[in-house]
Amino acid sequence: MTVTDPIPSSTEALPDLPKEAMLHGRRRTWFRFRQRTSAVVALAFVALMLAAAVLAPWIAPYDPTEQHLRDRFLGFDGTFWFGTDDLGRDLLSRLMYGLRASLLASFVAISLALAIGLVLGVLAGYVGRWVGSLVMRLTDGFIAIPSLLLTMAIVGAIGPGQKGVIIGLGAAFSPTFIRLFRAQVLAVKEEQFVEAAVVAGAGDRRIIWRHILPNAVAPIIVQGLMAMGLALLAEGALSYLGLGAQPPDASLGVILQRGFSFKERTQQPIIMAGLVITLLSWAFNIVADGLRDAISRGELGGAS
Repeated sequence: MTVTDPIPSSTEALPDLPKEAMLHGRRRTWFRFRQRTSAVVALAFVALMLAAAVLAPWIAPYDPTEQHLRDRFLGFDGTFWFGTDDLGRDLLSRLMYGLRASLLASFVAISLALAIGLVLGVLAGYVGRWVGSLVMRLTDGFIAIPSLLLTMAIVGAIGPGQKGVIIGLGAAFSPTFIRLFRAQVLAVKEEQFVEAAVVAGAGDRRIIWRHILPNAVAPIIVQGLMAMGLALLAEGALSYLGLGAQPPDASLGVILQRGFSFKERTQQPIIMAGLVITLLSWAFNIVADGLRDAISRGELGGAS
């Protein structure tokens, strides 16, 4: 006669599952993201900078164009917290407005690149055949041109200013998004739920917007965050070269350029503007890395 293990009673507690296993979708992604302290700190810094940029008209101590000629080249003091520039303008206020202009230009440029990538990438990936080949050959041709050189050529044709910078950066970043959208569409359209939608008689528009794009959005968001950091650096470089925002408008690159013109008198504009550009660009990349580690396909958009 063999002795068998007793059957556990219904009141016996089941083993605890890891919290991550009990979460799904966006909640699981956020839980994973929070496990990386560096990514959370970087996200908080990005949020702080965005708040300072958006609220600049209300929280900036002074008008960024207001001149106090008797207070030129001041250091840190109680009246001007970050000091003043060569015209006695409050550096903190100019940094806030400069950050506002630089972030806005970078965001619009990346949004333009995303729109171009969405249209051409989906067209190349979903339609395929000669249309896809034509789109990808044109994309390869644009990738062969250095991004900064292409942007400078477009700005030169349009004229200096934020408009030219936005269009130039949008065109320069679009090939990356075209390739990414195409790759995601090619991968997702082979899934069984897409084939089921085709068999059910769904139209191409419904398949693309309801089934393919929601399941391809995660890596695109990650790439968009990384591109924001690069666009911020590029916008600063172009403004420093005099191709971006034009004085008296403030941008981080303009502040940096003006600071180098009077570096013998004060280095505060160079240090502060350079720190903001570097740290914010770095923070965008850290957030993108953390998000990339936290998500997998379908977790942001949800499987169809």
